[in-house]
Amino acid sequence: MIFKAQCSCGAVRLEASGEPVVQCYCHCNSCRSYTGAPVSAPVLWPRASVRFTAGEDHVDRYARSGAETGGILTCQTCHGLVGIHLAGPDLFDIYAGLLSDFEFRPTVHLNYENAVLKVRDGLPKLKDMPEDWGGSGEILPE
Repeated sequence: MIFKAQCSCGAVRLEASGEPVVQCYCHCNSCRSYTGAPVSAPVLWPRASVRFTAGEDHVDRYARSGAETGGILTCQTCHGLVGIHLAGPDLFDIYAGLLSDFEFRPTVHLNYENAVLKVRDGLPKLKDMPEDWGGSGEILPE
């Protein structure tokens, strides 16, 4: 299965192949600042499963840490978010709203310790990130 995504103006396009690693909600301060929303809906694939099909030369990358890998990718034309490369676990995050013909089925909340909008949906609420991504793996009460 191949899923397509693009920035707001369509200058930058990408494809993600196969099944995502996880579909989730994220409550971290970074996601909130990137999107302007109280909670985001990331869909994460292994970085190797995501490729640009157009406009890669129109992509700006920003990493708060100044790291050479990873970071937020935006379109130079419309400044729309394209995705986020999480260098540590080598995952590529495409927000669900950017994916066409994709049925978003979240299974977990990440970084719930930073939640500004509490959600009661029965899904597990991780304090930060899963242990294998460098987080505590601790589950918070709903």
